[in-house]
Amino acid sequence: MALDNQRVAWVNCSNTQIPVYGSLVKSMGHVGGQTPGGTQVGAIFKNEFYTLIPQPTSIQSPNKLTWFEIIFRNGSGVERRGYIETNPGGVSNPTASWVNSQEPYHYLNSNGSSLVNSASETIGGVSYRIFTVKKAITYRNSSGASQGTLAVGTKLATRQSGTGSAYGGHMLFTKKKVGTGSWQDVASGGAGYVNLGLSLGSEPATRAIW
Repeated sequence: MALDNQRVAWVNCSNTQIPVYGSLVKSMGHVGGQTPGGTQVGAIFKNEFYTLIPQPTSIQSPNKLTWFEIIFRNGSGVERRGYIETNPGGVSNPTASWVNSQEPYHYLNSNGSSLVNSASETIGGVSYRIFTVKKAITYRNSSGASQGTLAVGTKLATRQSGTGSAYGGHMLFTKKKVGTGSWQDVASGGAGYVNLGLSLGSEPATRAIW
């Protein structure tokens, strides 16, 4: 599907290495008179995931957005923010072809080396996409309070790829299961936000969750 202005974890399913820049520079041809520029601080490779920070309504165009702020893993293995440009040359130019090949995280999983469709399971009459913690990661409740660490082998279930507003590298999961136990709420009282582990890996072979 096409990338849009939602607080979502996305996977680059195109064959394009999407350049990521460290700042915005002045450009009259882009929405809000700004465009990604300056130093390139990384790239989003094929099958790599990242999360998007929606543009504020004050700089949105009713017709077309031409850039987005994201959270990604840079070449040094550090989780950081940057900017990607969806309309090189300005709002009057065609949208880059890779924009239509970005997929929400929860639709896809890893088999350890490449991407596959995520498995589904019905829990309490509701269909969820199922993932497994492969590297110990932290998580938070819906209010953002730390809930500790999820151990390797913990199963996670979700129906969406929404990310946190204060913790943009965390994705919403509804249920968890440890070992042969039963499915439970991720956090006390309901769903929780799980750290996707961008600093641990962002490609199919290095993800913290798959």
